[in-house]
Amino acid sequence: MSENIKKELAQAKKNYQSKKYEDAKDLYESLYMDHSEAFTIWDKRFYSWALYQLYVKNSEEETELFEAVDTITQLVPQEDLSKKDGVCAYTLSMMKLLDHLYKNNDYENILIWADKLNPDYLSSKTSSFTTSDGRDVKIASNKEKYYNWVSKSLQEVEDYDECLAVSKEALEKLNNFTNNGDIWFKWRIARSCRELGEYDEAIEYLKDIYKFKKDWYIQWEIAENYFFKGEEDKSLEYAVSAALSHGDSDKKIKLYSLLEDLLEEDEPEIALKHSYLIYSIRLHNEWNIDESLEEKIADAGLDTENTEYWKIEKELKGYWKDLKFKTQQPNYGTIKRIMPHGKTGFIKRDDGEDFFFNRFEFKGDPNKYREGIKVSFYLEEGYDKKKDEIKLNAVNIYDI
Repeated sequence: MSENIKKELAQAKKNYQSKKYEDAKDLYESLYMDHSEAFTIWDKRFYSWALYQLYVKNSEEETELFEAVDTITQLVPQEDLSKKDGVCAYTLSMMKLLDHLYKNNDYENILIWADKLNPDYLSSKTSSFTTSDGRDVKIASNKEKYYNWVSKSLQEVEDYDECLAVSKEALEKLNNFTNNGDIWFKWRIARSCRELGEYDEAIEYLKDIYKFKKDWYIQWEIAENYFFKGEEDKSLEYAVSAALSHGDSDKKIKLYSLLEDLLEEDEPEIALKHSYLIYSIRLHNEWNIDESLEEKIADAGLDTENTEYWKIEKELKGYWKDLKFKTQQPNYGTIKRIMPHGKTGFIKRDDGEDFFFNRFEFKGDPNKYREGIKVSFYLEEGYDKKKDEIKLNAVNIYDI
């Protein structure tokens, strides 16, 4: 190596250390074109960091971001940060690029670029910060981010075999999850299993999720899997529970459609009312309405201008309630305790047994929601996180 090249490389390093990133990049770039063999690993690292500072750290132009990360991955290798703290231009640049792609829903490119990362070399260390209003916010580790981005992308491009494999790998290799990350991986496993016709495994994962995440759409997905299995009674059980659970009506259209299909043979009039509910929601939101649905509503002599879907839903709620609790007698008791935050509490049944409840299960007069009032309620299986066991909870609570 000539003394002149050595001096120029030394100058490029000084430029970088003086935060003259543009000068450092220009000098490194010109030298690398003709004298790449003269670059030591340290020269390549400083060149990479100059590119990172200019085009990756606060990227504004996507093309420059792509080109910079591509050059960095050719200059330096990915370092193993799985068991030590540290920074690596390769890893940091790739994570920045993948984050950019994820925010732009560019799932195909995520899969192309993620293939350049070895997840075993990524850190499992989480971090956190406190917001101005005192909330503690946890930030996922690079390893969790990687698996989240890749599994989500595989689901979006409908590569369910790979999505299933990657999501299971994430659950095996990650010990810490943020923002219910483990639940999302389980949900993707369930979705993939459903698409692959593995309905029993999908149901198993969904029921596990439902222990921790009491959302209507989990029940709906369980109902769908039972429907695909041909177990319509079980499907109806979960679909009705989903319909009665808290959630926006305009997001439940597919659920109402499933209920329509389940009831069409034995309860055609009730099935038609579900069609009418779907029609009214679509009309209210000014969404497109399928011509066959419009004809069905008109032929039934129903008001085709009715946008008050909540009135139809209120009528159906009585039916859903009767169907869900048809094998139970109502229980009676007193609200014994409401927790300070007001969201949960305990009901003492008349025979002395206590049952946990959630505030959203109180369907009576909200002005009467307080300790000491007499109530009627039904029982439903719930999950006690602290004791890791299934317990009966009070649901569908009314003041009496």
